[in-house]
Amino acid sequence: MSDKSVPQAFKIPSLTPHEVMAIRALEAGEADPHQQRMALDCILKKICRTYDQHFVPGSDRETVFLEGRGFVGQNLLKFMRLEPAALKAVYEEEAKDVRRSK
Repeated sequence: MSDKSVPQAFKIPSLTPHEVMAIRALEAGEADPHQQRMALDCILKKICRTYDQHFVPGSDRETVFLEGRGFVGQNLLKFMRLEPAALKAVYEEEAKDVRRSK
């Protein structure tokens, strides 16, 4: 299959061997601080494409798929930057939503 036949939404920029090893070390709980930052940067920028333009002209499905990837990255950023008190409020609000939906 040629690269042109791969939908834009499924493309991930090539990861360097160092990035792959950093992600593996992160998963194993063995990443040093540099690897942790590298893995997170790779996840946010390359895999989730958090900062990319997600619109794909002529393809609503690909646009929506890319928006989903970006949503994951945006939520990672949200939880990394929330103050502990605000995080507690988020969990309390989610618990209320769950109770309302039952």
